[in-house]
Amino acid sequence: MRTKRILGIIIIIIGVSFIASSFYIKSRVTSGREQISQAEGTVRKGKQLFSLDPIAKEAGKVITDPIDKKLKEESAKADRYDTLATWFQIIGGVFIVIGAGLIYVSRKKE
Repeated sequence: MRTKRILGIIIIIIGVSFIASSFYIKSRVTSGREQISQAEGTVRKGKQLFSLDPIAKEAGKVITDPIDKKLKEESAKADRYDTLATWFQIIGGVFIVIGAGLIYVSRKKE
C-alpha cells in the first residue's frame, strides 16, 4: 500500500512538472510572437519606403522577401511550440489525476 502512495506522489510531481513546463513554454512563445509582430511591422515600413520607385521596389523585394520567409518559418515554429505546450498541460493533468487516484486507492480502510 505504501508503494502505491509513493508512486502516486511521484506521478503527481511529474504532472505538476509538465504543467509548469507548459506555462514556461507558453510565456516564451508569447514573447517570440511579440518579437515577430514587431519585425513584421518593421518589414512593412521598409516595403512602404521601397514602394515609392519601381526600381527601389525591386531592390526592396530582394531585401524583404528573405526576411518575410524567415518570419513565416519562425511563426510556424511558434505554433508548434504552442501545440507542444498544450499537450504538456493535458498530459500533466492526466498524470495528476492518475497520481491522485493511486493515493486515494492506497489509503487505509477504516
